[in-house]
Amino acid sequence: MWVGLDKLLELQKLDLTIARLDAEVRAIPQTIETVEGRLAKARQEFEEATEQVGHLQKERRAKERELEEANQNIKKKQTRLYEIKTNEEYTAVLKEIEVLKAKSSKLETEILEQMEQGDVTAKTVTEAERVFRAEQAGCEKERQDKEARLAAIQKELADLQTAQKGQASRLDAELLKLYTRLIRNRDVAVVPVMDSSCQGCGMALTPQAYAELRRNDRMFTCASCSRILYFPG
Repeated sequence: MWVGLDKLLELQKLDLTIARLDAEVRAIPQTIETVEGRLAKARQEFEEATEQVGHLQKERRAKERELEEANQNIKKKQTRLYEIKTNEEYTAVLKEIEVLKAKSSKLETEILEQMEQGDVTAKTVTEAERVFRAEQAGCEKERQDKEARLAAIQKELADLQTAQKGQASRLDAELLKLYTRLIRNRDVAVVPVMDSSCQGCGMALTPQAYAELRRNDRMFTCASCSRILYFPG
């Protein structure tokens, strides 16, 4: 194995682990935001359902008052019938009573329909509240879990970054410069050769180049992607 390859592979292992953890750190706020978005939606649906119940109850009370007023007017006009002296007035009051009775019947139907609708809406509120409470509990647990994970990652990253700096200092300056450029521009800087092909870009090596690379006694780079090549053995 050529001098520096083992140190290079160890450095890359550290860098790839750091990159993976960095990506996880960046994803955590987005995950929390998604969870909080679900909670906000569940809260809104619960509030809207509750508001709808209140609106229906208000409308029903108004109609109940209107119905009571209509029924009282019917009683008053029915009592008045005994005091009327002329047929014309008697007929007119009877018509008024019929109108009030029709109105009363219509109100009773509407109140019954609102009561039925209220029962359905009440069930919707119950379900919306159940979903909201579940999302609320889930969101809190998710936030706590992610915050705990974030703290753990940050501690791990601090240790890894210290190890990474130490490992980088063990490399030859020119080799480190090449590696740094590759790792910045490529996902991976050092890749194995398998089945005579670069595992970074897939380019096939010539039989002679492959035979020489298998000895691992000097550094090779891929003619296509410029990655550092090695034979895993």
